[in-house]
Amino acid sequence: MIKVENLSKKFNDNEVLKSISLQIQRGEVVSIIGPSGSGKTTLLRCLNLLETPSAGSLQINQVHVAFTGKAPSKKQKTDIRQYSGMVFQHFHLFPHKTVIENIIEAPLIAQKRDKREVIAEAEALLAKVGLLAHKDQYPEQLSGGQKQRAAIARILALKPDLLLFDEPTSALDPELVGEVLTVIQELAREGQTMVIVTHEMDFARDVSDRVIFIDGGHIVEQGKPEDIFTRPTEVRTQQFLQKVLRRGA
Repeated sequence: MIKVENLSKKFNDNEVLKSISLQIQRGEVVSIIGPSGSGKTTLLRCLNLLETPSAGSLQINQVHVAFTGKAPSKKQKTDIRQYSGMVFQHFHLFPHKTVIENIIEAPLIAQKRDKREVIAEAEALLAKVGLLAHKDQYPEQLSGGQKQRAAIARILALKPDLLLFDEPTSALDPELVGEVLTVIQELAREGQTMVIVTHEMDFARDVSDRVIFIDGGHIVEQGKPEDIFTRPTEVRTQQFLQKVLRRGA
């Protein structure tokens, strides 16, 4: 479903991603872990062309884009994004629109779909994430966890093949983290393809089919969660996990 080959990203002279290659299968849940500044979020943003890679190639379904130093065309961005949706750390809801207005905006405007059908689907999605009773409220009236669940529903309304999560719980108070992770776990059980940048190690262990550890712009190690968390083979992975797991204990 997703194929990344020799993907690199430079910001001026700083090479943040260095020849990343990976494949993600339909229905697979992949968590990306690593220290701050390792390139995790940049990789995620490259998968949605929010950042333009400096070199390499990206394929999602039948759409293939090769990067040669110039920005992708508008059509290439549209073609890639028709298959993927991104959930950000800080929700990015429209503050002047109600919850349900936030959710129906893109299907109505970008996909030109029937309004009654879109509203019915939006209400079903809000019920799914536990927010139907809040559909007419504005984002400022919601808790952080509710905002993030609304942001997930908004992306799901576009019916993406691939969901990208950029540390979806990092902006939340600790007591609100669980309600968002529960929604993501349910999506995983339903077979939704997901790539999740997260600092929640227990969550990554529980929800993932595969965990990728990135450091210094490289994929240092990847494998099944039980292998990465209990018997990592690379010294750098061992050092990272010893620090973060001790801190979380």
